[in-house]
Amino acid sequence: MPSPEISKRVLDAKLEACKFAFLRLSAVKTTRMKNYKQLRTLLMLKEISRRGADRDFLKDPENSVTRILCSVLKQVVSNADRSLKSLRGFHYETLDDQEKQHVTRMIASVQGMGSRKYEPETIDQLDDMTEPMEMEIYLGNGDDSVGGDFDDIVLEPISWPLQSQLTLEWVETLMGLLNQFTWKNSVSELPLILPHSVAFSLVDFASQILDKEANCVRVNCCSENSRVIVVGDLHGQLHDLLKIFDQSGRPSLNQRFVFNGNYIGRGSWSLEVFLILLAWKILMPESVILLRGSSETRVSAEELDFLKETCDRYAEHGPMLYSKCIDCFIMLPLASVISDSVYTTHGGLFQSSGVQEDSTNPSLLLGSLEELDEIERRKVGENDDENVTLNHVLWSCPWMADGLSESNYKGLLWGADCTETFLKQSNLKMIIRSHEGPDARADREDMGNMLSGYSVDHDVESGKLCTIFSASMFSQGSRNYENEGAYAVLEPPNFAEPRFVSYTVENVPRVQHQIISDGPSTLQPLMWENRTGQGFASVGISNPPSWTVPLPNDPCQILQLREPLQVFEGLPLPDTIEEPHKSNYDYLFRLITALKQEIQTRDNHEKELMDHLTKTKATLEVISQMSSSL
Repeated sequence: MPSPEISKRVLDAKLEACKFAFLRLSAVKTTRMKNYKQLRTLLMLKEISRRGADRDFLKDPENSVTRILCSVLKQVVSNADRSLKSLRGFHYETLDDQEKQHVTRMIASVQGMGSRKYEPETIDQLDDMTEPMEMEIYLGNGDDSVGGDFDDIVLEPISWPLQSQLTLEWVETLMGLLNQFTWKNSVSELPLILPHSVAFSLVDFASQILDKEANCVRVNCCSENSRVIVVGDLHGQLHDLLKIFDQSGRPSLNQRFVFNGNYIGRGSWSLEVFLILLAWKILMPESVILLRGSSETRVSAEELDFLKETCDRYAEHGPMLYSKCIDCFIMLPLASVISDSVYTTHGGLFQSSGVQEDSTNPSLLLGSLEELDEIERRKVGENDDENVTLNHVLWSCPWMADGLSESNYKGLLWGADCTETFLKQSNLKMIIRSHEGPDARADREDMGNMLSGYSVDHDVESGKLCTIFSASMFSQGSRNYENEGAYAVLEPPNFAEPRFVSYTVENVPRVQHQIISDGPSTLQPLMWENRTGQGFASVGISNPPSWTVPLPNDPCQILQLREPLQVFEGLPLPDTIEEPHKSNYDYLFRLITALKQEIQTRDNHEKELMDHLTKTKATLEVISQMSSSL
C-alpha cells in the first residue's frame, strides 16, 4: 500500500486531469451531438469530471483519499461502454488528420478506463494515466467542431420525472437541450423538447417552494469550504447564465447561488432563463436563492412583451404559462443576508413606515430588516400605498449626495450616509444590489459606468455598497454597450470581501421565428404579416391561427374564443388567391366569425343578467312594501 503522500500526489494529478476534462467537456457545443444519447453521455461525463475535480471530497472524514479517488473513477468505468458508442458514432469525413488523431486518442483513453478495475489496493498503479490528454477540439458557441453535419438532429422531448423528483441529470439535460434549441430551432418549436405540461409543472412546483420563504432569506454558510455566487441582472440572456455556470460550477451543498432578479428582460430567452433557474430551485432549494427584480412584476412583464414571448413559444398554452409566471413572480423573496454580513437585493434601501417624532421637519426615515420581514410582498397592486416598501426595494438607486429622497421615477435615492446607517444598524458589512447596467449609468457621470459588470458605489466606515450586472454585451435599442457581465464570489473567512469575475459572451444565436419555406433557398414571410410589418401581430396575435386573443385595452386580459364550426361570410375564397395570402384570409374570416359569436354570447348573457336584476328589484320592492305595512 503506498504512503499517504504518494496517494495524495496521485490524487492531485487525477484532480488536475478531471479539471482539464471538465473544461474541455464544458466547451463542447451540444448542437454537434449526433443524437439525444450522445448529449446525455456528454452531460454525464461532464458531471463526473466536475465531481472528480471537487476537492471538497477531501474534507469528508468518512472517506479516505484512495476511496474517494476510486469512487470517482468507478463512475467513469461504469459509463465507459456508453461513452465509446457515442464517440464511435461521430462522423470523420470532415476531420483533418490531427483532429482524427485526437478523437482516436479519446476512444483509446475511454477504452483504457473501461478495462481497469479501480480498487484501493491498486491505486498506486495509476501513474500512467495522470497526464491529461490534449484535445484541441473547441466546440464552443459558433466555433467549428468535429462531427460533420448535424443539421438532421432530432431532439427528444424531456418528460416530467416520476413522483416529481428532479435529479441533477434531469436539470443538466434541460440546460443542454435548451442551449441546443437556441442555436438550431424556431422558438415555436420549443414544445417539441419542453412540453407545456413540463413548463407548467416547473413553475407550479417552484412557486410552492418560493411561497414558503421569508421576505429576506438567511443564507448560512458554516463550512470553511462553502462559498456563495451572487448574480445580477440577466435580462433574458441565456448564454450569460450558462457561461456563469460553466465558469463557477453548478449549485451544490457547498456552493450557493443568490440571483438578484431581473431574469426576464430585453434578451431573447427570458422564458428559458427563468425555467432553468426554477429547475435548479426545485432541485436544490437551499442552495439556489431567487430574488425578485423590477422586471418580475405584472407591469414590467407587459412592457417587456413577456406575454408575446410565451405565446410565440407555446401558442394557445402561452397565456396560461404567462399567468403562472406572473403568479410565481409574486412569490419571489425580496432580499437575502449571507453569513450575517452581506445584504443582497435587487434595487436597494427603502423607507421606514414609522412616524417621525418631529412632524414639523418631515423627512424620509430609513427602513430596517425587521420592517422588511413584515411587508406583504404578495400584493399585486404595484401603485397601492401599502406596497410603497416593495417598490422601494425593487426600484431604489444609490447616488453621491447624502440623504434619502424620492426618485423622479419609482423608488428612492440614497446617499453614502444612508448606506452607513443601514449597515451599522443591521450589523452588516456589505450591500450587493443590481438593477442598474451600463445603460442606466450612461447619464450618471458621478457613478461607476458598469462596463466591467460591477461598481463600488459607496465605501463607508462600516463597509461597502456594490452594484453588479450580469448581462454582457447589453443592448438598449440600437446601441450595444459592449460591456462585460460579472458575478461576485463570496468565500470564507471574510464574506464581505468578494471577488468579482467579469466575462463576455459575444457570439450568441439569433431568435428564429417560424417561417414557411418553398424550396431550400426561398423564404416566405410569416403568413400573418404584411409587407409593412403589421397585420395580426399589430393586435397582439403573434401565433395565428390562434383562438386566444389579448384585449386591446388590457393585453393581460386574454379572450379565449371558440373556433367557429361554420363560416358564411367571406368564404370560400376565390381560386385566384394563392398562399400565403389564402391562409391569411381564411384565418381572418374565421376570426371575425368567432369574435361576432363571442359578442353575441356576451350580449345574451348581459340581457339575461338585466332581466334577472329587474325581477330581483321588483321582488325587493314588494318585500319593502310588505315590511313597511307590518
